Amino acid sequence: MFKSLRRRALRKQPFPEPWLEVLERRLVWYGRLTPDLQLRLQGRIQIFVHEKTFIGCGGLEVTDVMRVLVAAQACRLELHHEPSHFPQCETIFLYPNAFVSTVTHLLPGGVIEQVPTVRIGESWHRGSVVLSWNAVEASTWAEWTGQNVVLHEFAHQLDSSGGAVDGVPVLRNLAAYARWERVVDRALTHLRLRLGQGERPIDPYAAQNPAEFFAVATELYFETPQALRAFDPELHQLLADYYGVFPMYRAEAA
Repeated sequence: MFKSLRRRALRKQPFPEPWLEVLERRLVWYGRLTPDLQLRLQGRIQIFVHEKTFIGCGGLEVTDVMRVLVAAQACRLELHHEPSHFPQCETIFLYPNAFVSTVTHLLPGGVIEQVPTVRIGESWHRGSVVLSWNAVEASTWAEWTGQNVVLHEFAHQLDSSGGAVDGVPVLRNLAAYARWERVVDRALTHLRLRLGQGERPIDPYAAQNPAEFFAVATELYFETPQALRAFDPELHQLLADYYGVFPMYRAEAA
């Protein structure tokens, strides 16, 4: 109850003018939202920035520009989702560039192998998202590449909201879960088949597992929806129904 009242009060506060300048100057897609969706996004950004802790790593000093750009892109995923605001994510760690994370593998015989891996983003099942600021910033300057680290990692947060990280976010009912499983299983199998034939219809990273498939498909849905529709129209429609908002196409592709 208290959280709901606090969020309502935050949404009623005037959106800071410097933050609005960041949205208008740095995010092309923001200007293509309807006025109602722009206001909804602003309210969600205010709540996100207020509730999440941003921590700079590797000497990075976190600024309001960084907070707003991360929040805007994360909240873009939830413009038609209520109430969420990514409740499991409490902290966002920002590194200046790519960072090294230790990945643990369980080998035959129970042997545990820890491998240092260079990453630009990471989503932890409980509590945190880790991002490279360089990668975040690149996604705002170079749209339409089909890659966006904030969308990718916060898609993982949506995925984990249902418990397991299995490529299935929380859905409305059993019929929606059955449809999701059918469409995603078929599309993932089709992707792996085409990759095996030497084709590259979308980022091969999506073929790793259903969780990465969902995250990569989310990037495509918002960044290059034409490419996603060309790869699999039914998958595109599945995400359109889930996210509840169609991405903004480039004018020349309209």
